[in-house]
Amino acid sequence: MKLFLENRSEYYLLSEQILKKIAKAVLKMENQPTNHIALSVFYVNNDEIAQINKEYRKKDKPTDVITFRLVDTLQNKKLTKKNFLLDYDKASGGLYIGEIFICAEVALQQAEEWNHSHEREVAELFVHGMLHILGHDHEESEPARIMKEKEQMMYPILDKLVR
Repeated sequence: MKLFLENRSEYYLLSEQILKKIAKAVLKMENQPTNHIALSVFYVNNDEIAQINKEYRKKDKPTDVITFRLVDTLQNKKLTKKNFLLDYDKASGGLYIGEIFICAEVALQQAEEWNHSHEREVAELFVHGMLHILGHDHEESEPARIMKEKEQMMYPILDKLVR
């Protein structure tokens, strides 16, 4: 698995190594392969996430996480080169599945509200983003319930990786 991390914020959040471990755990939970998978994570500030939110979601405000799914995972196919040949990225040597933008400032605010560490909040936001990449959504009640259950299934793993 390849994970590209770019910190555009002024805060140090989770490391690439921890994010990779979380990503692999989410992929395994979803019965997806972990080899030859690539994704990017960007830690951004309020201004950048607000701009992305406005441009792509028509919401003129900062948010905690925005995900761009780059493969059609709604077909319930395994994330393999064979199933997504046109999406396979020769440069990275993997199937580039998406990009996750996490707003550091919003994550810090939410961590205070939830009374846990900012590392824990970023980990939960990352899981949320990974589930979006894998086709989950929360626009309707039943899919939202399923997505929330899957997020909660990851809590024991997050407990081991972040404080």
